[in-house]
Amino acid sequence: MYSHDNNNKTYYILHIMNHVKIFSKILVKIRRITLFQLLWIILVIIIFTLWMWNSETVEENKHNPVILWWTASFPGTSETRYCSNDIKCDVFSNRNISDLYNVEANLFYASNIKFDDLPLPRRPKEVIWGLYHEESPRNVEEMMHEDVLSLFNYSSTFSRFSDVPFPLQYLNSFEDINNMKYFVPTLEKNKYLNEISPVMYLQSDCETSTERDIYVKELMKYINIDSYGICLNNKKLPNKFTEDYLNKLHDDDFLHFIARYKFVIAIENGICYDYVTEKFWRAIKVGTVPIYFGSPLIKDWYPNNKSAILLKDYPTPKMMSNYITKLMNDDTLYESYLEHKIKRLVTNAKLLDEIKTRPYQIDALKSATEFECYVCEKLHERRNGKFEQSIVNKNHYDCPKPLSALTLEVNPLNSWAYSFETAKQNAASIRKKIMTVD
Repeated sequence: MYSHDNNNKTYYILHIMNHVKIFSKILVKIRRITLFQLLWIILVIIIFTLWMWNSETVEENKHNPVILWWTASFPGTSETRYCSNDIKCDVFSNRNISDLYNVEANLFYASNIKFDDLPLPRRPKEVIWGLYHEESPRNVEEMMHEDVLSLFNYSSTFSRFSDVPFPLQYLNSFEDINNMKYFVPTLEKNKYLNEISPVMYLQSDCETSTERDIYVKELMKYINIDSYGICLNNKKLPNKFTEDYLNKLHDDDFLHFIARYKFVIAIENGICYDYVTEKFWRAIKVGTVPIYFGSPLIKDWYPNNKSAILLKDYPTPKMMSNYITKLMNDDTLYESYLEHKIKRLVTNAKLLDEIKTRPYQIDALKSATEFECYVCEKLHERRNGKFEQSIVNKNHYDCPKPLSALTLEVNPLNSWAYSFETAKQNAASIRKKIMTVD
C-alpha cells in the first residue's frame, strides 16, 4: 500500500478519534436515536475520513505516472511500483481512482475483459493500453484477430514476440527438468506394463478446438491407452485421486503415478505459437515421453534434440502407433528421449538462455509486475518527450484457425473453426465501435 508519513498517520488517527468523541457526546444527549440513524452517522464519519485520506494521497503522489488495471481480480495491484532505473508509478486496481488521478495507462487482463465495458474514448496519444494474456484463445476468441489486438499498445503474453513474454510460464524451475525425484527407470517401467498400458491420456475437457479426443479414440484402435478423466474414460483413477483430482495434478503422489507410464499424450486445447502448457512440462518433469501436438515452435523449448514425439512427424494414428511400438521394443531408442533425466543433460542453449534472461515468467504475479514496470518506463519516456507509436500485432498472440489433431488440417465441420470466423467478425465490429467513440 502507499506509504505515508508517520506524523500524518498519527494526525489522522487523532482526527478520527476526535470526531468519534464529538459524535459520542451528541449521541448521549439524544436519547431516542434509532439504530438506522446511528448507522447513518457512522457511515458519514467513514466516508468523510476516507475522502480526507484520499485527498492527501492524491496530493502526495500526484507526481508519479498512474497505471490502472481496468479489468477486475487479477493481479489486484494497489501500490507504488518501484522499477529499475529509479523510476516508479502508482498502480491501482480500483476504477474509482480515475476520478482522483490522471490515469496515463490502462492495463487489461484478457480473460476478464468485457468489450462493452472499456475506458472510452480510446485517446491513444494520451493513454496507453496494455494487454496481459496467458490463456488459450478459447477464453476470448476475439483476441485471435488483429482488429482487437491492435487496440493495445503493448502486450505481455506467452509469445516470444510480446513486449514482456513468458513462454515458459508452466515450467516451475530449471531443476524440474533434470531432477530425478519422480523418475522411473526404463526397466522398472517395463515391469509396470503388466499392470498398466504404455500410454496415458488424462483430460477434463472433452470439446477442444484440436479435437484431441477424436485423435485418441482413433489411436486406441492400434495401441493400449489408459484414459483417465471424464472423456474417453476406460480406467478409474485410484480412490485417493478421484475427489477433486484436477487440484491434485501437481501433488507428489499424482506425479509418481504418472511417472510409471512410458508415454503421455500431451495435446493442447489450442494451437498457438509458444503456447506450451503443463501437459508438456509435467511429462518432462516426471520423466515420461510426451506425445505432443500444440505449439508449432515446441522444439525451441526441448531440453535436448529429442524430448518429445510430435504428431506432425507421424501424421496418422497408425503411423504413431507403429513408432511407439518400435520404441517399446528398443530401450536404447526410447531412452534417447530422456537424456535430460538419464544423463542429467540439457543442451538447448535457447531454453537455458530464456530461463536465465527472464526468471520472472514462472510466476504470474511476477510477470504482471514486470509488465507494470515495462509500461511505467514507457510513461516516463513519454513525459520526457519520447513518444513511441507502438501497436500490438498478430505476432504478440499468434493463434491461427484451429487444426485437428487427427488430420493436422482445419476441419470445416469443427464448431471451433466456425466460431473463429464469428470471432473475426466480432473483432472488426468491436474495433469500429471503439475507434468511432469521441
